[in-house]
Amino acid sequence: MAKITEEMKTLLKSQPAYVATATSDGIPSIAPKGTVRAIDDEHITFAEAAGKRTYDNIKHNPKVAIIAGDLANMKCLRFSGSAELITEGPEFDKAAENMKKMGMPAPHALVRVTVEEIYDCGAPGFGKRID
Repeated sequence: MAKITEEMKTLLKSQPAYVATATSDGIPSIAPKGTVRAIDDEHITFAEAAGKRTYDNIKHNPKVAIIAGDLANMKCLRFSGSAELITEGPEFDKAAENMKKMGMPAPHALVRVTVEEIYDCGAPGFGKRID
């Protein structure tokens, strides 16, 4: 399993992130997510609160990719793994509380991704697997 470093956690917290999913038929979808955070060395979470396409895709196909980049400094990372939908319990309640503080609607779910692979997609390491 890939390990998320402190530098990677900082990048995820400070830069826009996009989550790629696919339907059970393989039709791709990508969406910006403003709540992407690494919660430890192996997991990334985000609140799913918008149109539910990401939520529905994960229900049928849990494989996801998350990309975050600092284009000004040519840093970019892609995290791939399997997602789990959390719709109740302490983790979900905390995410709902944070969304409320940001003036956002309550999430449909908190998504927890177990990171399996990490790739450097910025220059000069473009395409290099990290782990």
